[in-house]
Amino acid sequence: MMNLFLERALFVVAPQDSGKSTTLRSLFQDRRLGTEGVPPSAADHKRLPEIYHLSNERRLYLRLTSPHEYGETPKEFIEKTKGKMGSGRWCFAGPFQPDAFRNMPDVVASVEAFIRAFNPERLRVAFLSPNRHGQEVDVFLPSRDLRKELLSIESVEVLCIDGRERGKNGLLLADFFDFT
Repeated sequence: MMNLFLERALFVVAPQDSGKSTTLRSLFQDRRLGTEGVPPSAADHKRLPEIYHLSNERRLYLRLTSPHEYGETPKEFIEKTKGKMGSGRWCFAGPFQPDAFRNMPDVVASVEAFIRAFNPERLRVAFLSPNRHGQEVDVFLPSRDLRKELLSIESVEVLCIDGRERGKNGLLLADFFDFT
């Protein structure tokens, strides 16, 4: 029996209602995800599949709602994620909020918990900065330098992408899952 091997994880981070899900939907600009390069709109109210084949041996689990919004604990989030992925080679993409909310801790503690659970080869945090409201990452949690804190964690990469315009960063994010 093959075990779960998580190669890459991508978290899009911004406060509530700042464009995280829209940014993740823009991954569908990559034709490998089966939409002919056209991201599905949230206005379609169509539930998207959570699992996508990136190649014969590699799959992507795409989650569009943060565990913060679902009110999940870190343990519930990790167990649910493990349950969705099963065995084999995997990648993950999903949203996190920068601050602690409901039962989830802030993004730094959430990323650390994810790494402890999955030990991904690479983990990338993409801050929407500025986000769709024009807010920069420095105002998400003004008393902390989230980028510096995350960069201090081994195997974590951090970037900021301009989230003011919908659907502009999908291929940039999808390239993280290109193994060719």
